[in-house]
Amino acid sequence: MRPTSLFAYPAATICLIFAASATPRPLSDIIKAFDIHQLPLLHNPLADMPADETVSTGVIISDVIGKTQAIAIFSGLTRDIDPVSGRLDDASQNATVLAPDNSAMKKLERKPWEDAEDYDTFGAEAYKGQDGEDRAHKNLRRFVERHIVPESPWAEGKKVKTLSGNEVWWETKDGKKKTLIYFRTSLNNESSSQQNEFTTDPHDSRIHYITTKPLKPSTTYMPAGLSDSTTSTKQLGIGERAIFLQTESGNVLWDLVAWLDDGTVDFIKSKGGLKAIVISHPHFWTTHLEWARVFECPVYLQEADKEWLQRKDAHGVRKFISGATTILPDVTSIQAGGHFDGSSFLHWDSKLFIADTMMSVPSGFYHKDRLPGTTSFSFMWAYPNMIPLPPSKVHGIWKSIKGYEFESTYGGFMGQNVTRPDLKAQVLQSAKIFLERGGHENAAIYEETL
Repeated sequence: MRPTSLFAYPAATICLIFAASATPRPLSDIIKAFDIHQLPLLHNPLADMPADETVSTGVIISDVIGKTQAIAIFSGLTRDIDPVSGRLDDASQNATVLAPDNSAMKKLERKPWEDAEDYDTFGAEAYKGQDGEDRAHKNLRRFVERHIVPESPWAEGKKVKTLSGNEVWWETKDGKKKTLIYFRTSLNNESSSQQNEFTTDPHDSRIHYITTKPLKPSTTYMPAGLSDSTTSTKQLGIGERAIFLQTESGNVLWDLVAWLDDGTVDFIKSKGGLKAIVISHPHFWTTHLEWARVFECPVYLQEADKEWLQRKDAHGVRKFISGATTILPDVTSIQAGGHFDGSSFLHWDSKLFIADTMMSVPSGFYHKDRLPGTTSFSFMWAYPNMIPLPPSKVHGIWKSIKGYEFESTYGGFMGQNVTRPDLKAQVLQSAKIFLERGGHENAAIYEETL
C-alpha cells in the first residue's frame, strides 16, 4: 500500500476537543461502509512525504482528514478505534497521520480486520459471533495504529514507532523527494529475542555472512541445533545464512535470513547498499519483499518455482529467471534443479555459492588421507528426511555447472566452505559415488568427464 497523503500537526497550546468513548460499530456495519477486497498483512508501504510540511496549531486532525475525500475510507476507520480517534480529536497531542488514499485501500489484498492466522486457526467462521467480532476489531485497530505516528514535527532520519509499534523513518531521496520508509513483518514479536550477526570471510574481505541468533541461549538440555529450533529461545528459520558479496559491478546478496533489523540495514548501506538479491530456492525466499523494498533493488527468483509464491508483489520487485542468467557482469545465477525445479547456484570469481542445491559433507573438509569412496558433496531432494535425488536430477546438477570453473564452494550454512584446486573434479566424483552407493548401475553421469 502506498500512502499518498500525510498530515503533520504539532501539539496545540489548548485542548479544544476531548473524544468521548463509544461502543465500536458492529463488524457488519463496518463491512457495509468499507468497500475493499484484500489486505496484505506483511505489506509495507512507502509513503511520499510532501516537500514542505504544513504545520498548524490549534487544529483538530480528525476534522481535517474527515473533510479530505481522497482518504475517506481510512478516515472512516480511525473513528472506530477509540485510542486513535481520541488522539486525533485532541489538539494537544502530537500526531503524524500516514493516510493511504482510497485507491490504495481498494487495492489491498486482505480486509483490515482479517488475519491469515485467524483463518488457519478458526476456519471460515473466524469472524462470526462475539469472539469473531473481538478478533476483527483487534485486527482493525492494529491496521489503523500502524498508520499513526505519535510525534510531530518529525525530523528526517529519526526512527520513531507508530502506535502499533512498527518502526518508521523518512529520508531525502535524490536531493528532492522525501520518502517514508516503513517496514513491518510478522516477526515483530521477535524483536527482543533476535539479532543478526555479520562475519567477514577470513580469506576474502569482499564476502560477508549474515546470520540470525537468539539473544538468549537455549536453557534446555536438548542437543544443539534441535533445542535452538524448538524452544522459546529458538533461532528464526533453520539457521541459514545470507551471503553479502562486494563485486566490482555492485553488491549482491545471495539468499536471505528472515530477520531484517536496523543493524543489518546500517551494515549493508555502509557498504554501498545492494544492486540485486538472488535467492537459491523457495525455502530461503522468506521476507524477500521487505528486503527488496528497503534496499530498493530487484530480487531474482526462478521461474520454475513460481507455484510456491504465497504473497503478492505489489511493487514489482521480483524478477523471474531461468537457466543461466547474468545478474551483474561476472555474477551468474545457474538453475540446476533437484531439490526444487528451480534450485540454483551463484557463480562469481571462481567461486560457487551452492546453498543446499548440493550439500558439502564432513568428509569434504579433509583434503588428504581420505578413504576411497568418500565424497565431498551430497545430493538430496529432502535433507532432513534423507530422501536422495534420482540419477537424472543429480546428472542435471552436474551438467548445469560443467561449463564453469571454481575452486571454492559456499554452502547455505556457516562452516560449509570448501576450497581446493580440484574441487570441480570432487563434485563429479561425489555425484558418481553417491549414485553408485545407491545401487544405480547404469546412470548416464558415469560417462561424464571434466
